[in-house]
Amino acid sequence: MQARFVTNSSGQETFGAGASSQSLSAPKGRTTKAQGNALGAARGKDRRSPEGAKSRSAGTSIATLAILVAVATAARAGEIPSDTRPLRRDRIVDVFEEWKESVVFVTGPIVKGEKSTLAEFFTIGEPKLRESSVGTGFVIHESGYVVTNAHGVEKSLVHAVSLAEGKPIPAELVAVLHEQDLALLKVSTNRPLKPVRLVKSGDLMIGETVIVIANPHALRYTCTTGILSAIGRATHLADVPGVTLQNLIQSDAGINPGSSGGPWFNVAGEVMGMTASMKKDAENIAFAVSATTLRKMLPEMLDVERRYRIASGLEVTPDGVCQVKTVEPSSSAAKAGLRPGDVITSFGGRATPTSLDWHLALVGRKAGELLPLEVNREGNPQQTTLSLGPRSRPDTKALLREKLGIEVAPLEVAKAKALGLRVPRGVIVTRVDPLVYEKVQHPPQPGDILARIGLIRPNGPEQAADLVETLQRGQAIDMVFLRRQETRATRIDVHLVVPR
Repeated sequence: MQARFVTNSSGQETFGAGASSQSLSAPKGRTTKAQGNALGAARGKDRRSPEGAKSRSAGTSIATLAILVAVATAARAGEIPSDTRPLRRDRIVDVFEEWKESVVFVTGPIVKGEKSTLAEFFTIGEPKLRESSVGTGFVIHESGYVVTNAHGVEKSLVHAVSLAEGKPIPAELVAVLHEQDLALLKVSTNRPLKPVRLVKSGDLMIGETVIVIANPHALRYTCTTGILSAIGRATHLADVPGVTLQNLIQSDAGINPGSSGGPWFNVAGEVMGMTASMKKDAENIAFAVSATTLRKMLPEMLDVERRYRIASGLEVTPDGVCQVKTVEPSSSAAKAGLRPGDVITSFGGRATPTSLDWHLALVGRKAGELLPLEVNREGNPQQTTLSLGPRSRPDTKALLREKLGIEVAPLEVAKAKALGLRVPRGVIVTRVDPLVYEKVQHPPQPGDILARIGLIRPNGPEQAADLVETLQRGQAIDMVFLRRQETRATRIDVHLVVPR
């Protein structure tokens, strides 16, 4: 689900939906020392209770009842507390205040009309785009990795993320899983960001409180609540034909266009899911990609060892506790004494309670680093050190020739501008193997621009090679080539099967 906002001639932003608000003022009075002690004790008991932190019933908590009794007693005595915040504060308020800064606003310029148009790449007819996508995302690693929906970022030409401070930051589209409606963005900041905590796979209770923080209709940091209505749902995405999302969770929390990508928190501040859609022509039915799906898919999207060119020499189980599945002979892991079945509890000073935490602990690491590692082997804690090995980068020219049957050169900004491209990204085709494209109706030619591989626009030959490195022989890939001949612009969409 995606919303659009349009900048009108006066420079103001108009949105698809408005909002109204009203302010409430509390009566003022005095609080006696005894009443203050009662309020403090009741709140302290509520905050210390693990049950209170883990779930919140539809009724009033014991702590809140105690506060109500104290206030009622004070009222009968003619004394109203001057500060009613202890009475009004609950876990919803706490979760919003604690995790608001981990939620981001995701946007980017979009082109009207059909997706496969010239206007997506060329400044034809509309030199300056006036519409932008509106969505939400949340931080999963302090270095700047943000997860959001694929159906939002796929329509944006470039991407930007606004943090709590409100200033937009350029974002790089790192990975897209179209069939799961997941996208991973990376922003560069001068400070660590605050990542969310995902609930453990399957740790959900029907009826528990759902707290959503999102940006519906670009109304920043809107908080809505509901309950977890169901799990294991499936739904079609109206604006993404052919995609059926599975293993979704359902809630009656308020969801609107622009809420997509927003996290669903429980009262413990753990993310249960990420907003995907709301049911068309229905009320109070919204769906989210579950934390279980996120835990399974994020390691593939991060692809840490390949992305950072490091090698640990081990593989962990796909989900659950961080258990070693395999150890490569003579690898760094083997030299560290690790064995299949070991449970890694800490790496590089970072706790690794789950398999996803192992992948997150590797983010930003470099080959040659010697890092402390703690494992649990058959119930016995042990310590060792792991030296990360190097992972070689394939030759860019040879890889593109093997996978795509082309050779390329960098696209300079001046060249992109001269061609009338909206975004100065892509690579120039310098050579084409005709045998690779003999079954393609409109093959690329030298001089064309390879503007998109899959759903990502490469920023140079090296990234283009990275995007196709894992393609297997016989696997298909969609690409977009651009051709400019004097005043004529052509877009060529190619569906290529990697040569066997």
